[in-house]
Amino acid sequence: MTVAIPLAAGSAPARTSPGSDLPARITGIPGAYLRLYATAARSCPGLSWNVLAAIGKVESDHGRNNGLSSAGALGPMQFLPATFAAYAVDGDSDGDTDINDPADAIATAAHYLCVSGASRDVRTALFAYNHSWAYVITVLKLADGYAARAATAPPGDTALPSEQPDGADHLTPRMRRLREVIRRLFGAPHGIGCYRPNGGITGGGEHPLGRACDVMLSTGARLPTPGEQARGDAIAAWVQVHARQYGVMYIIWRQRIWNPARAGEGWRPMTDRGGITEDHFDHVHISVL
Repeated sequence: MTVAIPLAAGSAPARTSPGSDLPARITGIPGAYLRLYATAARSCPGLSWNVLAAIGKVESDHGRNNGLSSAGALGPMQFLPATFAAYAVDGDSDGDTDINDPADAIATAAHYLCVSGASRDVRTALFAYNHSWAYVITVLKLADGYAARAATAPPGDTALPSEQPDGADHLTPRMRRLREVIRRLFGAPHGIGCYRPNGGITGGGEHPLGRACDVMLSTGARLPTPGEQARGDAIAAWVQVHARQYGVMYIIWRQRIWNPARAGEGWRPMTDRGGITEDHFDHVHISVL
């Protein structure tokens, strides 16, 4: 990607398939990337996961070649640093926007395409992403191929569909199930806080969407006791193991973040937000698809 100038709509939209039809596996796309494409596409009406996946294939082969291009672009979606900075989205809500983080890069690509008119005309938005009609044609052909593979996925080989809150607690069924499993297995003497109208971070995060919970390990913004910290460690480790089953997007605990898309890096440090609660020393945060 080399430019950041949205153009007017005017071409026919690409053939795409909705994220709710996303299979669990498509040959050549890492599973974590597949889920990120689906999640990011939901942020822009009319944009489908397979278009983002096709861009990811062309730009970096889904993160396999994130290096600096001859044009100075970086990361899995190959943004120029200035363009990324102008449109950056914190895709994993870790308080940072990183051009090399697939969650941030893919979410930012979806945002850029949406601003460029993807809801009206995918072709025009793609031309804004890269001023080359050959590029647009290549991406749309790949997108059609991914859509075709998704349509012929074996029965039962489907990814977790997106969900909406459906109860008085304002949680999605998936988040509610995970909350109750954690409560049953580990106990929750200090409570589990989930829905709140204001997520407390820029963009709101997943709390207002009913897709996030905080398992508290202390009260009053105090550091947990050693025993409660051990409980938090156990909860975080269990959620990591069961991340795919429950559609976990990321976990934050003790000023560190872990997400399936970068599982090979383990826990990654986060910037200091200035407090015990803000830095997640007194609770384990879990967000799901």
